[in-house]
Amino acid sequence: MSPSETIQEHDETSSQQMSFADALQLALRLHQSNQFDYAEDIYRQLLAVAPEHPDLLHFFGFLRHQRGYAEEGIEFIKKALAIVPEYIDAHNNLGNIYLQTGQPDLAEPCFRRVLELNADFSSAYGNLGIALKEKARFHEAVTFLLKAIDLEPHASHHYQNLANVYRHLKNYESAVELYRKTIAMNPHDSNAYRKLCMTFYAMREQEQCLEVLKDWLKHEPENAIAQHLWSSYTHDSIPARASDAYVRQTFDGFAASFDGVLKRLDYQAPFLVQNALQQVRPDPETWHLLDAGCGTGLCGALVRGSVKHLVGVDLSPKMLERAQVRGVYDELLEAELTEFLLRHKSSYDVITCVDTLCYFGDLSAVFYAVAKALKVNGWFIFTLEKLIATDQKEHFHLHQHGRYSHTEDYVTGLLVAAGFQVCTMDSAVLRTESREPVLGMVVTAQVQPVMGGN
Repeated sequence: MSPSETIQEHDETSSQQMSFADALQLALRLHQSNQFDYAEDIYRQLLAVAPEHPDLLHFFGFLRHQRGYAEEGIEFIKKALAIVPEYIDAHNNLGNIYLQTGQPDLAEPCFRRVLELNADFSSAYGNLGIALKEKARFHEAVTFLLKAIDLEPHASHHYQNLANVYRHLKNYESAVELYRKTIAMNPHDSNAYRKLCMTFYAMREQEQCLEVLKDWLKHEPENAIAQHLWSSYTHDSIPARASDAYVRQTFDGFAASFDGVLKRLDYQAPFLVQNALQQVRPDPETWHLLDAGCGTGLCGALVRGSVKHLVGVDLSPKMLERAQVRGVYDELLEAELTEFLLRHKSSYDVITCVDTLCYFGDLSAVFYAVAKALKVNGWFIFTLEKLIATDQKEHFHLHQHGRYSHTEDYVTGLLVAAGFQVCTMDSAVLRTESREPVLGMVVTAQVQPVMGGN
């Protein structure tokens, strides 16, 4: 079928013909407006009759990546490039997929190929700069990002990406100047405000951090991330836990690149929990496991073979979409964790919680809810970031990055009060962050049967 031929468009009231070109443009408009279901349906119809159409392969491949099927998306874009080796946009988007999935080594040659084909392709300079930054080749990254700015001076993201590189080089003054320029160009850029705060924090300029947060809240008074960070920087009215809106907003925005970022951070927490689960000898024929705060399903994929039934729950719909792609869960549910647990009493043999409780300060309510949701003698296996308190009255601390850390004594006391026996509490490095190890705890606790009276 050639692009000039027609396809049938059907709805409940009419049937009409549409040219291939018009159908492809319709699918692309739907794709660009994030109406992915409708776009994919049209793309698939067109692929059935034109499986070698390079634009169609490219667009469909990028859509599949956006829906969480990155490997499949890569293969479709590679098919487009096999047909048209000089397809610039396809090379660029293939590089973007590699970047978002934590593969900068594969991304770099894609962007270099774009620049061979078009030396004035501004976004490729910017993307190559990001790839080089991810490979810690910071000075090279600066060169390419400056070229992107030269070619596209009105694109605020280039300035922010260059600021990110300067922050890694500890050239904080230049980073501050560029973050400020980004904000001046786009006063609603949450990432720029947040990174400017981080930069001033690294400079130990606490008052400047507060000024940035005030400005951010002035422009977006209801922004949950800004509100949470205000508490973390001022330590005024520290919330018992991060708000639902903060968690949802943070992780919806992080979902597409989540796995790739964690790969670069040498993320160990899911493996530590998997190992702890094996120590309690789960029964793959009978056990039901709840992956609490499942995210994209990193832990679920590891524990799937150890249990009969696997449920994932998370507040972020975008993270749940990514988890669905893994195909390992029997159920995936969007809910706030404590409320969900209280609605599912005596339902699970084991509950795992990987880097979710770091968004809770006061753990008493969630520990109580976990105990209620577990069967008698059920297991609770989780990670927390570890607080070495200098003030004996401080049981948990909200840090400027927005997460809480907890003391061992506090965690032990609350577990016992909720009806658990603490079996193991091991210190471990959960990941690296800003090239520094993040020290945490891996805890295994078991619900104790309630002893009845005479």
